[in-house]
Amino acid sequence: MRRRPVILGLTAAGLAAVVGAAWLLARPGGGTGPPPATETPSAPVSAPVVRPPVTGEDRSALAEAVSAAVHQVVPGTEIGLAVHDRRTGSALTGVNAGRQFYAASVVKLLIAIHVLRADEWTVPGGAERDDLVAMLSASADGVASALWDAHGGPAISSEMAGLIGLRHTSPPRIPHQWELTRMSPGDVVAVYEYIGDAMPGHAREFVLAALAEPADPAADGFDQLFGVPEGLPGGGRAVKQGWMRVDDGLVLNSTGLAGDEGRFVVALLTRQPGGTGFAEGRAAVTAGIAALAPTLTADGN
Repeated sequence: MRRRPVILGLTAAGLAAVVGAAWLLARPGGGTGPPPATETPSAPVSAPVVRPPVTGEDRSALAEAVSAAVHQVVPGTEIGLAVHDRRTGSALTGVNAGRQFYAASVVKLLIAIHVLRADEWTVPGGAERDDLVAMLSASADGVASALWDAHGGPAISSEMAGLIGLRHTSPPRIPHQWELTRMSPGDVVAVYEYIGDAMPGHAREFVLAALAEPADPAADGFDQLFGVPEGLPGGGRAVKQGWMRVDDGLVLNSTGLAGDEGRFVVALLTRQPGGTGFAEGRAAVTAGIAALAPTLTADGN
């Protein structure tokens, strides 16, 4: 646990993910190969068709359901939510989607993008590759700190905001404290869309493969399978979590891709009362994500 001038105790953020979807990666570590020669191909199975909210009233009701679920477990929690349907290009719901929250280790997505882009999207080998995987999969704080310092510190947040078009992302006020970067839920959604749609294929696959191979627990021993992984049937397709204590609250974030072929981007950022325990806080985030499940997994025509 590192001491921070503005933080009473910090446990840096982590991540969690489950097996990637078809456009991400079909199995840990890479793509799929042909079936064995003796295997009889099965008939294709149609994926459920999701009917997302189509009216403002629907979107408001979904937002209220998420908020109520979180507050039932931890009253007084500040919530930021954005859920985006990548297939239709529409926002399904949101709560404070443009408000800034501490990103905690969700900012490691920006660090990884910056590092890869700085080397013309070349995925490194050897120890450098291992470090990037450790930062994304095990949320290794030492790696994040070293890369943050080597690549310009707060400039990473500013440069990535310009590259991706993030409107509500600000660097930390204390330069070396990357975890205090502030982002909005809507900006987190934009980061996942950039990874999925704008990054070159080999770099994208590397990042998503790392997110699909979580260390459980994370490098600091934290249980990172809360929120998206626990709250949605089938878990997430590529998930980045965040957690830390600040002087007046507990930050717990769950973000990632969910649904068939990573159709949905989900970002739930929270700042919970300072006396909240980690287990209770995780349960609140998971309850909020679970309120999305009927919508993100519903059958329709």
